[in-house]
Amino acid sequence: MKQAKGGGNAVFVDWLTATEYHPEGGLPLFLDGVQATFDAAGNCRFERALAARVVGSYDTSVRVRCDGFRVSLIGNPGRFSRPDNLFNFGWLDTWAKADGILEALGLPAFRDRACAVAQSGEQAEGARVSRIDVTGNYAAGSDAQARAVIRWLSGRSVARMKRGFAGDESVWFSNTRHMLKAYRKGAEMKAHGGMDELIAYAEGAGIVRVEVELKRRLLGELGLDEIGNVTDQKLADVFREQTEVFRAVDRSEEPDIIAAIPARYRTTAAAWLAGQDIRMMLSNGTLYRQARILREYGIDILEPRNIKQFPVKVRVVELEPLTAPSWYDWKRAA
Repeated sequence: MKQAKGGGNAVFVDWLTATEYHPEGGLPLFLDGVQATFDAAGNCRFERALAARVVGSYDTSVRVRCDGFRVSLIGNPGRFSRPDNLFNFGWLDTWAKADGILEALGLPAFRDRACAVAQSGEQAEGARVSRIDVTGNYAAGSDAQARAVIRWLSGRSVARMKRGFAGDESVWFSNTRHMLKAYRKGAEMKAHGGMDELIAYAEGAGIVRVEVELKRRLLGELGLDEIGNVTDQKLADVFREQTEVFRAVDRSEEPDIIAAIPARYRTTAAAWLAGQDIRMMLSNGTLYRQARILREYGIDILEPRNIKQFPVKVRVVELEPLTAPSWYDWKRAA
């Protein structure tokens, strides 16, 4: 993949859910009521404090909760009080913006574990992260080519993830660990009343926004559930790894593809290229084993082969990562 163009971060943060427990307590309450669950006998079995909505300019908001001990922020702090989020901030700036929102409400900023222990004693753990959305913009060259990219992605499959799509506007894959999403940014901005000049830029460049929602389970596996362990480089590495399927080259139109495949898998590959339903030919175990191998050669035998489909592989290979252009007004956006 080519180097990013423009200034700023090629990969940025578009959502943060973080919570810090302060064992000393005594913090100001910041709630929007309490949700209680009762059993058949009328006994309260569960209570949960509800986060309050904090509203900024340009119809932006985040949610903040404090019950006197625990402080949480849920939302997109980089987007808060900005007219757009065509581009957003990296990790450290996002953390700083989250802290600014909390401090403006009279609440303590998020701390890493070392800082929390130094200030509050060994019982303190620092802030924990339960969701981060990592995002990148890619230029397809035109809105028509962006549509083709989304259609191509809609035909892909990702192991152990459910797929959904909305025409040629967006496609997503999800499971309990993370969610992958790609969509035409110009169409999304137009639907939400974005600024005309930015919509024109997004559509003219054919911007495809790719997002990775890192959920609690995956963050824990990666050691990124502690706020002090998160870095821009780690998020960029995770983003690159998780979006590999979106950047894979479709080689099924290459004339020498059969010769490049190991001999024992060529019959299956040739049958799929001819439009046959491979699921009717192989047992489930053999099907999934061969599917795993053939994906390395750009062939997905788990998906129906449409011989007449428009080959968009060139557009996929040439997607260029974008950062904010020189004219993008960060002062206005901050």
